[in-house]
Amino acid sequence: MTAPPVIRPSPWRRGLARLEQAAANAVELMRLGRLTPRRDTPYEVVHQGRCYRLRRYGEAPVSTTTSTRPVLLLIPPLMVTAEVYDVAPELSAVTALTAAGVDTWVVDFGAPEREEGGMSRTLDDHVAAVVDAVAQVQARTAGGRGVHLAGYSQGGMFAYQVAAYLGGEGIASVITFGSPIDIHKSLPRVGAAVASRMIQVVEPLIEPTLQRIEGLPGMLTSMGFKLVSARKELGQLVDFVQKLHDRQALEKREARRRFLGGEGFVAWPGPALRKFVDDFIVHNRMLSGGFVIEGRAVTLAELRCPVLCFVGARDEIARPRAVRAIVRAAPQAEVFQVELQAGHFGLVVGGTANRLTWPTVIEWLRWREGQGPRPALVPSSEAARVASEVDEVDEEQAENAEIVASVDIETFYDVAREALGSAWNQLGEAVVDLGDTADALRYQLPRLMRLRRMDEDTRVSSGRALAEQARAIPERTFFLWKGRAFSYADASRRVDNVVRGLVACGVAPGDRVGVLMEGRPSYLTMTTALSRLGAVAVLMSPRLDAPSLGLALALEPLRFVAADPENAARARAASPADAQVLVLGGAGPTGQPARTAPAPGTVDLEAIDPAAVVLPEGFATNLGRAGDLAMIIVTQGEGGGLRAARITNRRWALSALGAAAACTLTPADTVYSCLPLHHPAGLLVSVGAALVGGARLALATRFDPEVFWAEVRTYGATVAFHAGELGRELVNAPRTAAERGSPLRLFAGSGMRADVWRRLVARTSVGVLEFYASTEGTLVLANAAGEKVGALGRPLPGSSDGAVAAYDLAAGALARDALGRGRRAAVNEPGLLLARLDVAPVSMGARVLRDVLEPGDAWLATGDLARVDAGGDYWFVDRVADVIHAAGGPLCPRAVEDTLYALPEVAHAVLYGVEIAGHAGEVPVAAIVLRSGAQLDEGALRRALEALPPEARPRFVRVVEAIPRTEGYRPLKGALRAAGVEGALAVG
Repeated sequence: MTAPPVIRPSPWRRGLARLEQAAANAVELMRLGRLTPRRDTPYEVVHQGRCYRLRRYGEAPVSTTTSTRPVLLLIPPLMVTAEVYDVAPELSAVTALTAAGVDTWVVDFGAPEREEGGMSRTLDDHVAAVVDAVAQVQARTAGGRGVHLAGYSQGGMFAYQVAAYLGGEGIASVITFGSPIDIHKSLPRVGAAVASRMIQVVEPLIEPTLQRIEGLPGMLTSMGFKLVSARKELGQLVDFVQKLHDRQALEKREARRRFLGGEGFVAWPGPALRKFVDDFIVHNRMLSGGFVIEGRAVTLAELRCPVLCFVGARDEIARPRAVRAIVRAAPQAEVFQVELQAGHFGLVVGGTANRLTWPTVIEWLRWREGQGPRPALVPSSEAARVASEVDEVDEEQAENAEIVASVDIETFYDVAREALGSAWNQLGEAVVDLGDTADALRYQLPRLMRLRRMDEDTRVSSGRALAEQARAIPERTFFLWKGRAFSYADASRRVDNVVRGLVACGVAPGDRVGVLMEGRPSYLTMTTALSRLGAVAVLMSPRLDAPSLGLALALEPLRFVAADPENAARARAASPADAQVLVLGGAGPTGQPARTAPAPGTVDLEAIDPAAVVLPEGFATNLGRAGDLAMIIVTQGEGGGLRAARITNRRWALSALGAAAACTLTPADTVYSCLPLHHPAGLLVSVGAALVGGARLALATRFDPEVFWAEVRTYGATVAFHAGELGRELVNAPRTAAERGSPLRLFAGSGMRADVWRRLVARTSVGVLEFYASTEGTLVLANAAGEKVGALGRPLPGSSDGAVAAYDLAAGALARDALGRGRRAAVNEPGLLLARLDVAPVSMGARVLRDVLEPGDAWLATGDLARVDAGGDYWFVDRVADVIHAAGGPLCPRAVEDTLYALPEVAHAVLYGVEIAGHAGEVPVAAIVLRSGAQLDEGALRRALEALPPEARPRFVRVVEAIPRTEGYRPLKGALRAAGVEGALAVG
């Protein structure tokens, strides 16, 4: 019997059935919002903190002391729920992990918009929550075993930050999925430098809006996620409509659809959003370092635990080169990377994640726990480094992209520059060469114009500048010290309190107050408080020996001496009996040793209650004018003699505003100062420039090349100030991991020789800006363009005029004609560098020269020899005091020293004159310090010296262990002269 024929529905019936099913599914979706109920993997909330809940998946082991299971803590990003790790049973990371024997924990930040106080959470709150979660997990798992931190997107950024904040303590490894480090590289088809400029131009436009909004609703973050991958979203929408009739297919993708459709997104609290934008988008501190967590500066350079980062080749949110930058940001960590053909979401949810991501994570955990081999998909850490280096090559190419040419801001800039006239022309093209044009318009030009318009009655002082910044940017970080961060508002409040304490002790405007303190925050507080009060700070080095300290304290009539606890006893012993010694500071960060008790016979300012101080009627602060005396800096010369340099508020402002303009400082910068605060380059330039620039100031704990690079990374420093031969210490030192890829963009200071300049730029790719400033006068030169290596540059706007006058080296005096008139030195002729004086203070004495170039003029003799080239740039020749009066005529040591520095084995070199019986005049003697492990090549030494004119050659060369230096890193030759030539090598 034959089978009955199969009756197949006609195509139009099949189509109608599909349409009916599609309509039924659509109605159900509209009515219920979903086709299937949500099915979560079971978990237990084991702890609830202030802004998070800690989930534990799977069953806890019977005994935590014997468990060998890897412990993994998963962290979601702020705008995505913790369910990103448990979207659906078939897409659940926690299901896969627990099934593989991983002790799995998840941080759940909840939905801030639905929790009390949730929209006021800060970024620090979330980092602190993860820190607490780590401690909670450790307390509940095997004692002493590390926790593996893993995070998706911003959750991975949290993982990096927490591991660095904890110094790696208790962290077995860090695993991240699409977590950007160099966020500027996430912008498409532009280089990081261009991206940085674009972001900084946009920041002022969006900042007011960010300050007003409560936060970003989850709906907006969901929409933003879709817009970034619009093409993929459109494709999925078309596919969804095409399968609307197929309920089984719809149910399979239901959980993912609803998660991405909005259920998986929550609000981003406003304070957290604002700090994220400022720290990590505008200032890119994940890469550069120096982000602040609960008042402490942190850098990823502190990471030492192993890192596994997953990179999405098709990730449009965290582009591969932005993620791979972890290699540069964490040079001390062993970094491994896995690149997958996936987008941002696909790294953790979907088929690729199921097949590759989570199995690789499981294998990684076993490998790091010593329970298995390295995962097959994880290449060596060397591969990650190579990939990062390739990104850097690509970056250079991106910087030359056409988008740079399309930014037509130059036209606007040229018009503005033309309008500024001579004020800008004095600085030339410096601001353009050293920084972004938009920044020049917004920050630098107003500073230059302010200097140009300043007169003797202009209200200006360091105390006033801090008050202005505290009003304008109160919550921004002002300075960082020993890893702690202090805001402008914090600093100004502290200064106000100290002002009240000073008033209670009887300090009045105009009083001279000695300051004997180490370089610490209380030093800044004291000097700024004296400025705010209108008193005069007399700064002296705490390194002075007892006799010199007594003389320093007697240079000025002092009724008060301010000291820190460590120097209080010395100050009391050396001060006049009727002087009060006021003790301030000494309280370090939490966890540091307790404050040293003030010495007997001193007044403890910390014990005075500011609120209890009654201020005099009509009392006012910040009344200082440009012409007022601001401070006196006591320095010790070559022979031990003391000199008091008087600094007016105008001189302070010229250093501060001039350095800020020439260095193109913006609030995005962090200034690093390893110079003593009692040194002019420390307080006037480093501190002053950071203050008026609204930048952050990082105070070094001490100078050492290894400490230098470590702290630069810790603070995310972009500009470092130097003096003398400090730069040579850096180029002579071995390379360190922290030096590679540092955030520095500029070395600025005075005294850097051309050979160090070239070596430093070649080694670090960091620019150099050379300054010159007369301590008491108002001549400030700056080689802002940096094109002439070794030049001092030209006077800054607002600076007094400079001149190089013909000088008779043999006579040690200006070359004057029969009428007693001097003359300007010819082009490239060495002469005495002069600074014009509008008013010649009596305190400058014999250093004031009159009737030099025209009748009635007055000039300050700087004591330095210089020359001016055909282009109008000044060049340092030598110090008058260092000129050697040899038998063959006067000899300037610097050119000879430069010849010695050309020898590869020479680390330090100086030339000086020694009087030797039987020899006419001073005999030139060279002292050199050899590099570690090097030997002197006498043949090469003699050949190098033969290239010098015979009268310039040293007669003896001494190899010494060290060359004494000032606190400004300039060599001291007195002790070397006193040692004579015993044991020296005769070379002429």
